[in-house]
Amino acid sequence: MSDESDPFEDMSRRMSDAQNLFTKMWTDMGSKLMDAGMASPPGMPTPDGARQMRTAFFRAWADYCDELMRSPEFLETMKQSMAGAVEFRRQLNESLGKMHHEFQGTSRQDVDHLMQSMAHVERRVLNAVEGLSDQLEEVNARLDALEGAAGTGAARKRPAPKKKAVAPKKRSASRGKKAAPKKKK
Repeated sequence: MSDESDPFEDMSRRMSDAQNLFTKMWTDMGSKLMDAGMASPPGMPTPDGARQMRTAFFRAWADYCDELMRSPEFLETMKQSMAGAVEFRRQLNESLGKMHHEFQGTSRQDVDHLMQSMAHVERRVLNAVEGLSDQLEEVNARLDALEGAAGTGAARKRPAPKKKAVAPKKRSASRGKKAAPKKKK
């Protein structure tokens, strides 16, 4: 027999401890409720007594729920439960990804990696465009300074460059054939 303990026995022991703690909480709460209900003065009208019972019940319930949820046993059980759920989700995603690949499909991980790559490329392109824009502004400033020094001494404003209409490329009559190179004169 190995010196490792059985995980099922450990889990059942922890669950038994948690159940005992939960049972103790409800038993104590019930006894405190009964004590609070009996503490009402004999001449108090029924609605006030019911209101006081309700208030005592909710206060006792909140106190014991808070005590239970802050207990080390409960916190450890919740931690293990969350770790198990995360591990289960990871294994499920991994097995579904393998299944997609076996059927020649695309898995979610593939799409996620593709989206990350596209976002990275987009950031790089935007940074490059911003860098080029800064360089262009610097060149324009230098050009204005040179024109100002060469001209009347005051910088002249140049009109914005006009956009040229680009004519669509014409297709040659012989598709697929390369055009003959032009002869030099």
